[in-house]
Formats: sequence, structure tokens, C-alpha cells
Amino acid sequence: MALLSPHQDKDTKLKIVTLLVLLFAFCGHLHSQEVRYIRDSLQVPLRSGQTTQHRIVHKGLSSGTKLLLQETSDNGLYSRVTTERGVDGWLQSQYLSTEPAGKDLYLRSQVEVKRLNTANGSLKKQLQQLKEQYSTAEKQLGGLNTKSDALSTELQQVKDISANAIRLNSDNHQLLEDNQQLKNDLDVLATRHKRLRDDNANDAFLNGAFVLLIGVIITLLIPRLWPGKKSSEWA
Repeated sequence: MALLSPHQDKDTKLKIVTLLVLLFAFCGHLHSQEVRYIRDSLQVPLRSGQTTQHRIVHKGLSSGTKLLLQETSDNGLYSRVTTERGVDGWLQSQYLSTEPAGKDLYLRSQVEVKRLNTANGSLKKQLQQLKEQYSTAEKQLGGLNTKSDALSTELQQVKDISANAIRLNSDNHQLLEDNQQLKNDLDVLATRHKRLRDDNANDAFLNGAFVLLIGVIITLLIPRLWPGKKSSEWA
């Protein structure tokens, strides 16, 4: 709700006064056959009859007094009226008006303007309170946004850590599988190495035996291959 500027406030008051004048004029028109008002700045006596010689039943009705019209004389010069307190009497019709006095309208409009100003002041206070509440809420919202950003950052970090943990777990499983495969390969290689070593030992033994056998055969055969030379040497 925007605050009224001084110019707008003045225009608003003028519109209210105009509206009140039109409203009273309309009401006076509706009740023109029943209600009358004493004209401005007058003190009109109320008499018991239609002449100035009749007894005064009310010493003076001030301007703006509201009266109930009972009847009008045949010549229209006098009217019989009743006050709001029930006093009945005659007065000259020229002092009556179908509309309230301008002074009364002004006073009523001033009262209404005062009431509206009071209401406007109350609304201004409420507006100020709402602004302060809005400012507080805005600050709280800013703090919540900051916390939200921090939580979002932490959440992203947790997600990254979780993703790394999952990846590390997967890598660990893969390393375990690779390690087991390497162990299996080492066992196979160890078995093959042992077999080759055993085969080499057997081959070495066989080769040694073969060489020894060849040596024995040569030792036994050579004397027989050259017997004469051997005899000559002995002679």
C-alpha cells in the first residue's frame, strides 16, 4: 500500500467533502417533503401560530437545526414543524432549506476528514510495521539462502566423496581380482619353474651318466682297437 503524497491527500479530502455534500443533497432531496433545515447564521423563533404575534414556543432555532415538516400554510409563508425533541410550532417558510447548512456540512466533513486522517495514520503505522516485518523476513531469507548455498556445497562434496568411495571400492575389487590372478599366475609359474628345474636336474644326471658311459666304453674299446702297439710297447 503506497503512502499518499500531500497533493494526493488534499485531492482525496476534497473528493470526500464533495461526496459528502452530494450525499447530503441527495438525502435532502429524498426527504424534501418531510425534513427542513434552518438557513445559515440565523436564530429563528418558533411560535404557536402563523403570525409574529403568536406566543414563542422556542426562543430561537439555530442554523442547521433539523426539523420535521408537518404542514405548510395556504399562502406558503408559514410552515409547521417539529424539532427532534418534539417541540411543535410555526415559523416563516423563508427560513427553511431542503439542505443542511454549509457550515454544518463543513463541520461534518472536517470530522470525517479527521476520522480519515486518523485511519490513514493507523494504516501508515501498519504499513511501517509491515515494512519492518518484510525487512526482517528479507534478512532471514538472505540467511536461509546463504545456509542453503552452504548445504548445497556440502551436499555436492558428499556426493563427490561418495562417488570417489564407490570408485575406490570398485578399483579395490578390481585390484583384488588382479592380485588373485597374479597369485594364480605366480603359482603356475612356480609349478613350471619347479618342473623345469626337475627336468634340468634329470637332464644333467642323464648327461653325466651318458658321458660316464661313453668314457667307460672308450676305456674298454681303445685297448682292443690297438693291441699290437700295446704289445710292442710292453716288449
